[in-house]
Amino acid sequence: MKRNFFITGDGSHSLRVDSLKETYHSKHGALQEASYVYIDQGFKYWITENNKGSCSIFELGFGTGLNAYLTANYAFQNKVLTRYTTIENNPLRMEEVNVLNYIDTIKVPDQQIDFIGLHSCLWNNVYKIPYFDFIKYHMDFQRFDEKEKFDVLYYDAFGAHAQPELWSEALMKRCFRLLNPGGVWVSYCAKGSVRRGLENAGFLVERLSGPPGKREMLRAVKPSKS
Repeated sequence: MKRNFFITGDGSHSLRVDSLKETYHSKHGALQEASYVYIDQGFKYWITENNKGSCSIFELGFGTGLNAYLTANYAFQNKVLTRYTTIENNPLRMEEVNVLNYIDTIKVPDQQIDFIGLHSCLWNNVYKIPYFDFIKYHMDFQRFDEKEKFDVLYYDAFGAHAQPELWSEALMKRCFRLLNPGGVWVSYCAKGSVRRGLENAGFLVERLSGPPGKREMLRAVKPSKS
């Protein structure tokens, strides 16, 4: 997969895949999109709603590692014990990782969070940094074991026009099974068919205001046990 580097509207970096007519982040700002969608409306929301000091997160689409890096930073600063599992079928090469400017644009206290380490650590092994246990798998979503359950699910696949198979109702049902009761599914996507797929899977779905440059996004909650 050939990827081209570009600078987004907030000065943070991203990558473009011309063959798919897709980018890894919004052209309006990679950092502000990831922070708003996944940290504010996903991770922070779940912690606030559940008042807990620990959280387990699953991410579909490790990509540039920006979501993981932001999550690790928030977990460290707020002392939230976080277990983070991610899968990626087309990982970046290290020469691509090394041009990304996230270390320079995201303030990490005492450099406790190692962005490069998230990419260079071994697959299928737990990589530990303060308040953050990280493991990544080189695989597609269909092959991921459903036995483990999570509190928050970051759904960050390429758009439905590029990867329609990843936005089907069947995969929304897989997401439902992966989450604990009260768990939160969150994505930049606001497509009507995805919303209906989530609802049919059993989620309670909200349309939220989107990040800068995007009108809406989706957040879905798995009902708690009665």
